[in-house]
Amino acid sequence: MKHVLVWVMAVTLCGCGGEDEAVQIQLTPDQREEYQAIAASRIDSLRPLLDSLCSATFEDRVAVATDSIVQRRLEEELRLRARLGQSPEQ
Repeated sequence: MKHVLVWVMAVTLCGCGGEDEAVQIQLTPDQREEYQAIAASRIDSLRPLLDSLCSATFEDRVAVATDSIVQRRLEEELRLRARLGQSPEQ
């Protein structure tokens, strides 16, 4: 029983690679086509859900992006005015 436990521990420790190890998988052209067909069908099945989520959040995302752009422009204007020695009211 001890030997089995030691063997299981050794296999587990040696079999686990680091997270940084890259795994190289070589697919045949047929496997690649099959994988692409599976991926395409799954993407197509998700498309209606993703489109509805996009439509539902579009206005909010545009508002956030617009606010961000306006904020950056105001900050840029303040920096330029500070460099020129002008007050924001001018």
